[in-house]
Amino acid sequence: MKQVLKCVIAFIFVLTLIPFSNQAKAASNLLISEYVEGSSYNKAIEIYNPGNTAVDLSSYSLVSFTNGADRTTGTVTELKLSGTIEAKSTYVIANKSASEAVLSKAQMTTGNAVMNFNGDDTLVLFQNYDATTKNGEVQDAVGQIGVDPGTNFGTDVSTLDMTLVRTNDLLTPDTNIEDAYHPEKQFIALPKDTFDQLGRFDGGVVAPPAELAKDQYQVKVLRVVDGDTIKISPAIMGSDTIRFVNIDTAETYHLTSYDESLIKTDLNQNQKYFGELAKKALNEKLTPGMDITVKVNKDHVTDDYGRVLGQVIRTSDNVNVNLNMVKEGFASTYFIWPVMSMEDYNMFQSAVKAAQDAGLGMWNKSNPQLELPFEFRARYDGKGLLRYVGNSDTKVFYDPQNFAQVPVDKRIFFSKEEAIAQGYKLAAGNGEGEITVESAKAMDIDAARKAGKGTNAIVTGTVTHIDGYNIYIQDKTGGIVVRSKTVKPNIGDVIEATGETGEYFGLYQIESEEIKVTGQSNITPEKKTLSSIGESEEAELITINDVTVKSVNEHSEYTVEDKSGHTFMIKAKSGIEVGKTYHAITGVVTFSYDNYKLLPTEIVEKEIVKETPKTVSGIAFLDKNHNGKYDRPDLVLKNVKVSIYKDNQLVEEVVTDEFGVYNALLLNGNYTLKFEVPNGLVETFENNADENVDSDISDGKVDVVINNQDVQNISAGYTKPVGKMKRK
Repeated sequence: MKQVLKCVIAFIFVLTLIPFSNQAKAASNLLISEYVEGSSYNKAIEIYNPGNTAVDLSSYSLVSFTNGADRTTGTVTELKLSGTIEAKSTYVIANKSASEAVLSKAQMTTGNAVMNFNGDDTLVLFQNYDATTKNGEVQDAVGQIGVDPGTNFGTDVSTLDMTLVRTNDLLTPDTNIEDAYHPEKQFIALPKDTFDQLGRFDGGVVAPPAELAKDQYQVKVLRVVDGDTIKISPAIMGSDTIRFVNIDTAETYHLTSYDESLIKTDLNQNQKYFGELAKKALNEKLTPGMDITVKVNKDHVTDDYGRVLGQVIRTSDNVNVNLNMVKEGFASTYFIWPVMSMEDYNMFQSAVKAAQDAGLGMWNKSNPQLELPFEFRARYDGKGLLRYVGNSDTKVFYDPQNFAQVPVDKRIFFSKEEAIAQGYKLAAGNGEGEITVESAKAMDIDAARKAGKGTNAIVTGTVTHIDGYNIYIQDKTGGIVVRSKTVKPNIGDVIEATGETGEYFGLYQIESEEIKVTGQSNITPEKKTLSSIGESEEAELITINDVTVKSVNEHSEYTVEDKSGHTFMIKAKSGIEVGKTYHAITGVVTFSYDNYKLLPTEIVEKEIVKETPKTVSGIAFLDKNHNGKYDRPDLVLKNVKVSIYKDNQLVEEVVTDEFGVYNALLLNGNYTLKFEVPNGLVETFENNADENVDSDISDGKVDVVINNQDVQNISAGYTKPVGKMKRK
């Protein structure tokens, strides 16, 4: 009995040493299966348990590292979880102010700051989280701690304004929260405010095809941002922001409030006052939940800030709100070339003329708006007036600072090159005086760069990169940017561009809408040994080698260092990670914000070494004297097939020639050569002599290792089945 008791105690002791493997496995396999970053408070996180055992969430926390926070600095907030996730089930956490479509699917709703995340915040699912050390067992994460990406991680699959969902082939958790984050490795993207997948895991969900632009959209108003900007739902082409086209209202961003006593004398106070009036007027015209139609130019739906450019039509009474704001004096007209509809242009310009003549709103002579919005932005933001202004009646255009010489109802804003291309003449007395347009001269790119600003040139080069309006071209003498708003060639096109040379934020360029494709070509990037990137490389396609990424700033500009300690700046949205070394980065040299930098076109992590195949050779012979080696009086055998296998896969077949010789070209690796037995013969002895040429096969095959050298004399000997050589 005592012996039995001892056995029972020993068994229990052993059990205490064995981990509860099923429970541990389930805990270690929890995933963030859906990430909802929607409009307003529509924020939700779905956690999935792919295991076969329910998981108690009491030891789990969802932690937010806000705006680049890490374990030592910045704002880090913990949300302790509770409840249970059943096997193969989900658990949804939502912001308590989210829409009912989200809340109805949530197991936990909260006002905790964790669930007020934006696209630039990092979320980590921890088990056994320690709030003091900000550490624990990482289960999964969205983002990278210590890095503020600006607005979002990722591009096509982005942590901003999207619903991100896992599929069956994207079930690997991200447990390294300090390496570079690429959301496309975890998720597919669904449109903003998509909630139909929330609360259930469907590993086969498919991302929708890219949205095709339409002429108009039916949406609802969410809220008014300012006098010419609103938020809407659902999003249009991925954006929930509408910037009213054809109009411009006073700004509000520069002050939190205005002083009534200063609005007639202080430019900033005056701008704020009229901005608030315009915002109030728009709020009265568009209320939350109102149905509207947004009319867009489907060839140019969004602006450089990602906002939809549109005219807003109230569904209830078909009122054009853009036009209505102009008619009532809350907005000025604002047309930047190219004007998409001259019918709209004339309608809006007639409205602003009538409002101005009647002294309505901003045109009130006793209390006028002291600066037009574009004029205010140029002064307050410090960028100055950049666009020339043309008179649509007289076809005369003026220097930017002389915009007031053109009546508001006749203004179209141009670059100088655009104005000239449309037949406008520069007004007398504007800077350089009345312009005499000289015929453009054909010149190579180096000559165009040296000719200086204001030169009317024709340049020809191969397109190496396109970045927004900037087309980078290159010939044998150098590179230059062709800036065009309407023409979009392809990489490799040879284009001829006619226009005026100038600078845009320090980047030398030719402004041109007169571009034609004359052929196709390839530019081989020059591999340069540089101590720095400068003006001599501007707009050229170059390659820098063997660089290590040292840091990245909030503008996605990476500082890299080569083996000699020289540093360069790389502007990249993705594909580069801090701490990694890259064999080569190829790109075009650009200039912005006082720095030359490389816009990558190709990133190579490791050097690609092309391996030279090695020769395997030998003979097949008839061993007449039965000694296992090729000697007199032996004969060679032709047309013997040799089949070559690698990892049990046939990779090549060869046959012996009239001299009994076979040759095969093979890369490094382990191979098996199988020889076809000639009719009426059997194998002779294997490795029966020290000579180079003897029979190497056993049961018709031989193993060969290729390691950077040719392998010779791998041969096969056969004999007639007589005497002791006879095989059964």
